[in-house]
Amino acid sequence: MNSTGRVLVRLAVALLLAGCANARPEQAMSVTAADGRLIPLDSITTAFTVGGVRVILRPNFATDVVAVNLYLLGGSRQLKTDTQGVEPLLLDVAAFGSAHYPADSSRTAWGRTGSHLTVDTEADWTLYGFRGIKQEFDSSWNIFADRLMHPTLAAKDVEVVRNKMLARIHRRHDNPDGLVSLLADSAAFSGHPYALDPDGTERSLTTLDSATLARYVASQIVTSRMLVVVVGSVSRMQVEAAVARTLATLPPGHYLWTLPAPAPRRSSSVLFAARPAATNYVLGWFQGPTAIDPDYPAFRMATAWLSSRISNAVREQRGLSYVARAPMIERGVTAGGIYVTTTAPQIVMPLIRAQFDSMRVLYGYSMRYFSEQFIMDYYAENSSDAAQADFLARAELYRGDYRKATQAMEDLRHVTLGDIRNAADRYFRDIHFAYVGDTNRVTRELFTKF
Repeated sequence: MNSTGRVLVRLAVALLLAGCANARPEQAMSVTAADGRLIPLDSITTAFTVGGVRVILRPNFATDVVAVNLYLLGGSRQLKTDTQGVEPLLLDVAAFGSAHYPADSSRTAWGRTGSHLTVDTEADWTLYGFRGIKQEFDSSWNIFADRLMHPTLAAKDVEVVRNKMLARIHRRHDNPDGLVSLLADSAAFSGHPYALDPDGTERSLTTLDSATLARYVASQIVTSRMLVVVVGSVSRMQVEAAVARTLATLPPGHYLWTLPAPAPRRSSSVLFAARPAATNYVLGWFQGPTAIDPDYPAFRMATAWLSSRISNAVREQRGLSYVARAPMIERGVTAGGIYVTTTAPQIVMPLIRAQFDSMRVLYGYSMRYFSEQFIMDYYAENSSDAAQADFLARAELYRGDYRKATQAMEDLRHVTLGDIRNAADRYFRDIHFAYVGDTNRVTRELFTKF
């Protein structure tokens, strides 16, 4: 979504909030039915199964845009040390040819549709999808599905894609921002499936070949691992027909989706990587609740509150960083973090520590405007068809029902200041840091005192 679109959505939601003290922007949002009527978005969203493939559909005929997200479930739990990177490698190689669109004809046919393909690996799944227009939905779907189901997997194409992936890994190690992320992940998620990298490692990618990918397709591209979410200008009849003639013909397999188990808690730690640079990079992760834990809404709001306080103390008041915040990883087992780039880590880290401590003694603040602003910003950033598809999928997979997507925002409104204090006290600890930069400017105690 472009910046103009985000501004318009933010303005629309702000007007809703200003016009009614009890406004619920998510309840006021509508989609356009095929006959042009505006319908509350939740009332038109449906779920159904086609030949073992679970499908969620939210039609919206306001524009010609269609977003298709296919989730290959499992993510890092599907992997072993030597298969890290297998799914993005497979899906990118598939673009070089499939059974019904061999060699260059695959990319030529895809180019004619004007659709945009997306492959996004995450800890709990791999997203394989496309964004296109309704006039090219069937053509796009046929190529999209054939690549997944019947990829050619020529050795020369595997080599091309592997080299590109290895180059990205090398760049990530050479970039301080990428390196601090790798180090922090390895420290925070050691011993948990999340420690495996779905994008692959240099060692794992060198062992993956055409035969390995073909075996993976035969055993793991099965309907029980699939969730399909479609949002946009397309009818249920079209979607059912598309799935029936393609994905539904795959074997069912025996996969059963469950939420991952939490990682065992370990005491705070820090990894240092010396780099001769003026700017130093810090990233630390602390484990949060599972996505279905009653603490989840409070943890989400507490992390957002912490982020605003860190940004204010470090960046806005003192100008000690271009970026200072508390990110959150939204997945089956959540995580919150600390991220800052600075030339003065010895000053910044005590400031951040002070914000952590203050979260445990919050009093006298009103949650109403903070929560409404959080929700308004969330919808402003996630109102595209593709973002709605992901929102529905996360509700289905993490909360057990796509219809709980809207309820997730309502849950945030009921978070109290006491809930935030309790969440901070329970989860804002045992932080695993990575530091990339001038190691002469810091001591281990700056990090292990959190």
